[in-house]
Order: sequence, then C-alpha cells, then structure tokens
Amino acid sequence: MKNDIKKNILIADDEKIYKEFPKLSGIDSICQVIITTKRLIIYTQGHLITSNRKVKKRSMNDIDLKSITHTEYYLEYIKNSFFIKLLGFVLTVGAFVLAYGVFKKLLNVPTYTYSYILNYVILFFFLIIGLVLMLKVKKILYFKVISGFNIITELQLRPTKYNEEALRYLASKFY
Repeated sequence: MKNDIKKNILIADDEKIYKEFPKLSGIDSICQVIITTKRLIIYTQGHLITSNRKVKKRSMNDIDLKSITHTEYYLEYIKNSFFIKLLGFVLTVGAFVLAYGVFKKLLNVPTYTYSYILNYVILFFFLIIGLVLMLKVKKILYFKVISGFNIITELQLRPTKYNEEALRYLASKFY
C-alpha cells in the first residue's frame, strides 16, 4: 500500500472527487481523506499502542455515502490528574520559598562561580516545571462517522486550523 491515497483507490467512470484533504495531521499518525460522489475514503498510517506494544498500522476505510447515518466532530480537553497538579503546586511553592530564602540569606548556599545568578536561574526552571505540571491541558480533535449497522470509524487529530476546517467541511457535506 502506497502513502498516496489516490494511487490506492479505483475511481469509477461516473464517480468524481469532490474534495480531498491530503495533509491531516493525526496524533502519531498521518491521515488523508477523499470525498467523492459515492464514497468517503479515509486512509491512516501511524503508530498504535495495543497490549503494551507499539505497532505501525496502515488502514483504509471506504464508506458509502448513502450508508452514513451520523457524523460528529468535537474537541476534547484532557487535564492532568490531581496528584500531578499537586506535584506542580509543591514545585512552584518550593521554588518561591527557596528563592526568598536565598534572597534574604536565610539559607546557607555554597558559593561558586556565578552563584548569585545561577541559583535564581535553577529556581526559575523549577518554577516553570511546576507551572507546566499544574496548568497543562492536552487537546484532541475527534471525528466519528457512524454508518450502516453501527460501524464506527474514528479519527484522532491535532487541533490545527487546517484539521478543523476540513472536518467542518466534511460534516457539512452529509446534511
């Protein structure tokens, strides 16, 4: 199977390509979508983790447009767990407390070359790591197509402007 979706499909004489999206960026995968007068063709290639193994997978879904009963796309926000946020809070507060202690000379820090600047730089890095652990949110853009007898095709994409415009166009074509 080749990476170009047009080389892998056969188009009938009475079938025309409406729109093609060759550069959808998935999460650890590459996705390509073509919508024709009769079919929706989805090609994915990338890594998939199944039963604690990382597997390289290629798949092509060919869905008849008349059999599509439902499409949806949505953006999901995944936040860090409570313990990771708590660790980030501890690192942030600890960096502030240590910086105050070094500034007021409450702590005996050994002196070395450029220690008056390097101590604050190290504490600043701990502060940044703590803030990232507290405030990081992962975003995933999902696209689901339900066709026939509840056959579900699902794509997980990065939330870029190109991906959102492509999914908005695809979802508007079916209704």
